[in-house]
Amino acid sequence: MTERRFRGPICALLLALAAALPTATMARATEKPLIWTPMQTSATSYAMRMGSRLPTDLEASAGAELSFAGRQAGRAPQRVANPVRFWGSVQLPASRAKTRSARLDMNLNAVTGNRSVALSRSRSLDLTPDISAQIEDLYSVDYDRGAARHVGARASSTLRLRAHSTSTSLFARGARSSRDQEWQASVGVEQKISGNLNLSAGIDNLAAPSPTGSIRAGYAHRW
Repeated sequence: MTERRFRGPICALLLALAAALPTATMARATEKPLIWTPMQTSATSYAMRMGSRLPTDLEASAGAELSFAGRQAGRAPQRVANPVRFWGSVQLPASRAKTRSARLDMNLNAVTGNRSVALSRSRSLDLTPDISAQIEDLYSVDYDRGAARHVGARASSTLRLRAHSTSTSLFARGARSSRDQEWQASVGVEQKISGNLNLSAGIDNLAAPSPTGSIRAGYAHRW
């Protein structure tokens, strides 16, 4: 039943993306329209994001993301909770100042039918010639069929300090969800190794009795 219900929307998204790929390639050849981004989402799981920039006046892109778990020695292969999802992103018109931006992101889980819409805003300020501060606000609404409350909302705010000479960033984040009334706080550091490779380490759930630490690596390549 679930497979039949979501087969139509999934096929429509795939057809729309396939039709947009050739046009986007010809219209914006100099902007590298194809997106191919491998990511490490946890210590044992990875994801591959694929898509294309669309030929619109706004900066829009759409595609699919495949997730899979890495195999550990002596353990059976694990399954990921969200193996396939479709995504879309639109850069919204913001202030004319280059220090402000806004983006709308949409996600659809191809297996469960869960979906979400998120609005993010960013503001930056140069503190010194080498150090800049950035404030990022994120507001999202999601639909989860398996949750006690099908519809939930989440808000988060991140303060990031970046040293341009070393490409190092320090960040502090606070978040709250309608499904969890407790504030969640985290701190961390991000280091850009090269043009495509980034490393990050952080401590999450600072208010919890046992905070958790994480180390992530991200790689992005576009052509």
